Amino acid sequence: MNVPGNWTLHYDWSCGGSYGSTPITFNANGTFSTPPYTGHWTQHDGQIIFRIDQAPNATYGGTAIDNAMVGINTTFAGLSGCWYALRVGTSLATEVTTKGELDAAGNKHKK
Repeated sequence: MNVPGNWTLHYDWSCGGSYGSTPITFNANGTFSTPPYTGHWTQHDGQIIFRIDQAPNATYGGTAIDNAMVGINTTFAGLSGCWYALRVGTSLATEVTTKGELDAAGNKHKK
């Protein structure tokens, strides 16, 4: 699996079907950015894990296949959820992207 590149991360902190989305760029050096956040990622045998550096240090783990990834996420401080990511230029027949109350790091959206 060739992860580096531009993706769209879709996250749902309650796994209730209300997904927020954000662009995320995975760099070949094991870092990523999803503004305003940064972090580190690794993959092995089709599995990926990435962690946002800024509090509350949301961690995402899952399976990466071709142009899609899917898994679960947690802050290890009470929040957990579901996520999927699509490489930019990839689409689904039906895509739900309703913005939730929390951002990709598990912080409340600033109004």
